[in-house]
Amino acid sequence: METTTEYTVLEHHGCTAVELVDTALRAVGHRVASGEGRLLVTAGNPVMTVLLGALLHPSRQYRRYELALTSTPGHAVLTLRHAGHGAAVVGGMIGANRRREAWHRIAGLVETTLHGGGVLLHRTDRIDTSGIKLH
Repeated sequence: METTTEYTVLEHHGCTAVELVDTALRAVGHRVASGEGRLLVTAGNPVMTVLLGALLHPSRQYRRYELALTSTPGHAVLTLRHAGHGAAVVGGMIGANRRREAWHRIAGLVETTLHGGGVLLHRTDRIDTSGIKLH
C-alpha cells in the first residue's frame, strides 16, 4: 500500500515551504519540475530499473513523487505522494523494499527541511486505501 504524507505549514508560508523543499530535494540529487501548483520529483533511471531490477544500485532506482500545495483558512498543506510509475519499475521484493526505504528518507527530508525553516506545524501520514474493496 502507498502512503501519502501531509505537512501542515503556516498559512502565509506555503510558497516558502515549497521553495525550501525544492532546494532540499535538488541538493540530494532529485530532478524537480514545477507545474500547476505542484512539484513533480523524480530520481533514478526508469529504463535501467526495468532492465536490471534489484541488480541496479539503489541510488539509480527510479522513483517518482508529487508534492502539491493546497491552502485552507489558517494553514497550508503540502501533500507528498507517490506519482504513478507502474509496477514494472518496482524491481520485485528487493526493489519494493528499496522504494519504501527511499520514501521514508524523502518524507523525513521534507519534514526536517520544513521544521528547520520554521514553517512546519505538523505531519500526518495516511495509507492510500483507494484500491481496497470492502465486503
